[in-house]
Amino acid sequence: MNEPQALPRYFSKSIHQFNIEISNPLLDCRIFWARVVSSENESLFTQYTKHSFYEIQYALQGRIGMIVGDNTPLSFDESDFVVIPPDTYHQIVDSADTGARFIMAFSWRVKDGALADTLSAHLAVPRPYPESPHMRELLSVILQKEYHDDPIRKESITALVEAFFLEVIEQICPTASRAPAPRTAVTEAESKVERIEAFLHEYGGIGVGVTDVAHRFGISERHLSRLFASVRGYSVRDAINKEKLQRIEDLVLSTDLSLSEISELCGFSDEYAMNKFFRRLCAINLSEFRRLGRAKAAV
Repeated sequence: MNEPQALPRYFSKSIHQFNIEISNPLLDCRIFWARVVSSENESLFTQYTKHSFYEIQYALQGRIGMIVGDNTPLSFDESDFVVIPPDTYHQIVDSADTGARFIMAFSWRVKDGALADTLSAHLAVPRPYPESPHMRELLSVILQKEYHDDPIRKESITALVEAFFLEVIEQICPTASRAPAPRTAVTEAESKVERIEAFLHEYGGIGVGVTDVAHRFGISERHLSRLFASVRGYSVRDAINKEKLQRIEDLVLSTDLSLSEISELCGFSDEYAMNKFFRRLCAINLSEFRRLGRAKAAV
């Protein structure tokens, strides 16, 4: 698993309330609000509280100490999360290890009766779950300032939230999240994603945005985001970046073009912008990547 990305410096900034509704063959879900809490901006000593909705507490930094139910101690470390069921008393306990946490309030209705019973029984006891790749990606999106004013970003948030909930269900009941979907629907979705990927590969992700892909294939951006999240487990923007990254790597390793020339061919404003993009995804600059690639080829 990749190392967790560093959180933005403004991670303690409260997140504005937002309302997201999700419906798929497995569940209906509504997100009421989400926020970030840390000892920097809010006392972690609280009275016992309970809500009529589910609540996810996700550890962003440090260790979170909690008392739930009848004085049951619980702790979870960075990148772990806890699902607190409705009507459960819980209290955050301050300590030297207490860090920042992301809190998301939601309700959901699982459509399969047997699965709903299994989930309810399992979630009745709050317990830590390991890092979710989709939640990590979700956090990297929503912890940006003014995200609520960007409709495209909100569509991405919705798709990632949906993918995250499917991950949670998959952890509790393996393969359950795939069972309700008819095989014909899955095959159709996979086929469409493969056609989109072929289109992206043809252009190497260059000069192609999410809006362009949606228009090209006659679907909404929201449906496009949900399609990739359900079939591939990542966003269409990730798919675009993957193709662009591959095109850059091919040109860097197989040609003698300068990095400035390659940046122009790959649709970047300059070499610096391309290097920034590459370092963000690969944690290495292009000059070093070219040097290491050629040294390996010479062996």
